[in-house]
Formats: sequence, structure tokens, C-alpha cells
Amino acid sequence: MSPTWSPDGQRIAYVSLQAKKPIVYMQSITGSRQQTLANYKGSNSAPAWSPDGKRLAIVLTKDGPSQIYLVNPDGSNLTRLMSSNAIDTEPNFSPDGQWILFTSDRGGSPQIYRVPITGGAPERLTFEGSYNVSPRYSPDGKSFAFIQRANGRFNVAIQDFASRQVQLLTDDMLDESPTFAPNGRIVLYASEVRGRGILSAVSSDGRVRQRFTVQSGDVREPAWGPILKSQ
Repeated sequence: MSPTWSPDGQRIAYVSLQAKKPIVYMQSITGSRQQTLANYKGSNSAPAWSPDGKRLAIVLTKDGPSQIYLVNPDGSNLTRLMSSNAIDTEPNFSPDGQWILFTSDRGGSPQIYRVPITGGAPERLTFEGSYNVSPRYSPDGKSFAFIQRANGRFNVAIQDFASRQVQLLTDDMLDESPTFAPNGRIVLYASEVRGRGILSAVSSDGRVRQRFTVQSGDVREPAWGPILKSQ
């Protein structure tokens, strides 16, 4: 679960429970043997690549509640980003690599914050509603998509950094895991219809929606890959 593409599109970091606990692994898309990226005491989860591919953010519970750490792709140079007694999770790098969005309950309910890559005091970004999670920067860095609970529904929303205005993009019952297309025009996400997980998409202005169907099984946690550069 929680797959995330490297910026060059050649590797995927993800979480697996194959060893009976959450461990972060790395694997090449060519199918080479998986590499263990993080296997510390407790839970290892929520990997996110930096735009230059030189670091990843991961979430560990080895020192208490879920906290965000930075680590090299080979698993070396593990560094804790912040220290708090709250649950900090779901990190996501800004396109320029200078900020990290994350979800935290430090204010009493799950809300979205951002913090400089160098650490420091986090800034709270979401204030509408008591539940805002799963932030993802838009490719231009001017906004971010996330999941907001409103009137008992879990929907994809987008918030502009400059104006702080929030727009709901969907109106289904149970949406999750938003991920931007590389051009920023489409948000892909997982949803549920009649108890079955499906893949859906919505334009970043909310005007166009589409559902993708599969013959069997459930779809969860999509991750849109980068545009691959020609060799």
C-alpha cells in the first residue's frame, strides 16, 4: 500500500505487511528484488519522494507516536523532521522541495499543516471542518488537494495557498487518496460504489468527472506517475 513514484519514474517506494508489520520497501519498475528502506521498531509508513529524488519522507513510530523523518533512498541518514507529542503523518513535498505538507492532530482534530524542509514551527492550513487529511501539492505549487469530511461525506477538495479558498470537487460518500496528474489538470482518487472500491477522476476545477471500472476486485490508493523524459 501507499505507493509513490520516484521523480524519474524508475522506482516505487511502498508499504507492505508481508513480514506481519508495516515496512517501507523500494523496488525498480524493471522488477528487481525489493530493497528494505525502513524497518524500525513499530510502524514504518507513508513514503514520499523529494522532487530531486535524493530523499524521502517517511513516518515512523519507533520513538512514540507517528512522526515524520527524512531518509536517503538507500536507507541512510535518517533524520527526524520535527518533535511533537501529536500524530504527524502523510507527508508530501512541495514541487520546489522547500516545504512538506502533512496531516496532524496537534490541534485536536486531523488538519493539514506545512513545515519547511529544514524543520521549525508548522503552519496550519485548513480550518474548515474538523477533518482534513491526505494533502497533495499541485504540480505548480499554488494549491493542494486533500480529503475533507463534510456532512458525513468524505470528498476531494482543493485549497489555494494565496487566497486560502476551499472548493469541494466531489460529492460521493467515501473518497480517498487524491493524486494529481503531472499537468495539474486532473485529480485521480479512489472512491466506493455499492461497497466496491473504484478509481475516479475529477478536473481541478470540479467541472468534469469520470469513473473507471474494473471487472473485479477493489481499487485503493492510486499514485499518478511522472512524465518520463525521452532518452
